[in-house]
Amino acid sequence: MKPLGIRSRILLVALVPAVLVALLITGLLLFEQSKQSHIEQHRRLAALARQLSAAAEYDMFVGGVESLHSLLAAAVAEPDVDAAAILDAKGNVLATTVESASLPQADGVIVGFDPPAKPEPLKHWHVQPIRAASNAESDLFSIPQSRDMPPLGQLLLRVSNESLNKEMRRAVAFASLAAVLVLLFGALLALAMSRGLINTLGSIGDVVAGIGRGRTHLRVAETGADELGKLAAGINEMAAAVTQTQEELAARIAKATATLRHERDEAEAAAQSRGRFFAAASHDLRQPVQALGLFVDRLERDARSSPLLPRVSQLAQTVRSLQELLDTLFDYSRLDGKVYQVERRPVSASDVIGHLIDDFAEVAHAKGLDLRTRIGECWLMTDPAMLHRILLNLLSNAVRHTWQGGILVASRCGATHTRIEIWDTGPGIPATAHAAIFEELVQLDNPERDPAKGLGLGLAIVRRTAALLDHPVNLCSRIGHGSRFTITIPRVPASLKAEESKQSSNDPLEGARILLLSDDPAEQSELFEQLADWGCEVSFSATVDAARDWIASGGPPAVLIWDMQKGTTGTALATTSLDWLTATVGHPLPALIISKGPVPAPAAQAPDGAPRLLLPRPFRPARLRALLTHLLTLGAD
Repeated sequence: MKPLGIRSRILLVALVPAVLVALLITGLLLFEQSKQSHIEQHRRLAALARQLSAAAEYDMFVGGVESLHSLLAAAVAEPDVDAAAILDAKGNVLATTVESASLPQADGVIVGFDPPAKPEPLKHWHVQPIRAASNAESDLFSIPQSRDMPPLGQLLLRVSNESLNKEMRRAVAFASLAAVLVLLFGALLALAMSRGLINTLGSIGDVVAGIGRGRTHLRVAETGADELGKLAAGINEMAAAVTQTQEELAARIAKATATLRHERDEAEAAAQSRGRFFAAASHDLRQPVQALGLFVDRLERDARSSPLLPRVSQLAQTVRSLQELLDTLFDYSRLDGKVYQVERRPVSASDVIGHLIDDFAEVAHAKGLDLRTRIGECWLMTDPAMLHRILLNLLSNAVRHTWQGGILVASRCGATHTRIEIWDTGPGIPATAHAAIFEELVQLDNPERDPAKGLGLGLAIVRRTAALLDHPVNLCSRIGHGSRFTITIPRVPASLKAEESKQSSNDPLEGARILLLSDDPAEQSELFEQLADWGCEVSFSATVDAARDWIASGGPPAVLIWDMQKGTTGTALATTSLDWLTATVGHPLPALIISKGPVPAPAAQAPDGAPRLLLPRPFRPARLRALLTHLLTLGAD
């Protein structure tokens, strides 16, 4: 039920007692009036009956029937008398104003005219005995009459209460009208008295609601020195205090916000400086380490029949661990600096997983682990390099933390998405740590911070890289049974899948003519040998003019690799020189520019339509191979 308002409550308080009092008083007055009216009626009719009895005594004695009829006619003319009849002592009708058959029986009449103890019918009969008159007062010699002497006859009067009822109805109507008028006056008086209270309270409510919505300038009109005036003054004082408090809080918040903004700017500047420092440091460290890695890989291949092979292999493993640490730092610094650019293209799930298995097969076999795959053949729309980094970190963790049993890498193809899952039989991860392991520098089994167990950034890189690619990563694990990491990747439409499948049917590097252009030939021996190991026909030129002469004599290469040693300025120069070289030889030249520093966003193709890609140093051979394969595939198209 809807609650009553102030006006309704005031009317209710004012009118309900008045209504109850009016009903009670009116009822009592009507009851008393009805009682008095019946008493007066019965007194009057009793007197009439006595007069008629005395007047009829003589006529009954002498048999004057006509006189009796005259008496009855006079009686009927009296108020409230509806009919009359006179009977003799034997009950014979001497005179009547109605039919004799309609006269009541003895049990249907009321003896005398005493006031009734209970309500009477609308029309009812009264009987009055007719006795001989006593003349003791006027005749000293008369014999006194006894009450026990039989009466001379009976006088019957039929009384009608209709006039009394009409009178009571008029009294009820008058009392009701008077009560309604009194109640109406009371309601008007209550409304008039409550109008000021309601207006003041309504104004106070509006002001309080406005203050709650922030309009602290609102005030209540003070109407006097009574209780309502004091309440209005108190509300105004409260509003002024709230306004002052809000102004003080706003000033303090503005000051705190400015302080926090300044501290945030300082923190962001420090984070950017730290990111640039780590990126530059890891980049500068990776370059000589990459050269060392290429040298050690070459030394390991040459020492296969040498007794020094175990020591060389141990050295190679140490260098690879160092490369992994630096790669982790470099990838994290790039993610932290938000310099990654996502380059999505179709890639085969079998190729992605196959490269991973090749990288970890030897390590898993050395630990006695069974490394298996279950590949559903499908094509994925993703950035291959970034996806490779995600899966590399996940599989590296699985191999590192699994000591017995095995590891399964599976791809499960759905209608629109593919799930790549990495299962292991390691110790498992507690449910309370599922979210924490994806944070930076979190390692559950490395409280001593042993660098050999990593830096604790691998899963943080997975989380942030997957967020860039919009590839959800999920974890399911049971203590003592193992873990499963799942990454969900969109599938490639059928048309793109058929085209990519056609392009990847053969290894495009086999027999590809590569022209390597560099201004520092001494640093290109490892790169030259790496390309030759992949089956490429590699030629070397030290200058743009030499490259032009080589192209003029032997024809354009499948890909031109320009290894710049002058950073980003050299990258811009290489782009301009390639445009000139292309215009000179008159043939499109797919090109891969290797830059020493961080690279800007690459141009997707040259003005003549030839594709061009940029590769920052340092890089992994797998990244170089992937970019060359991509350029050769585009060139074939």
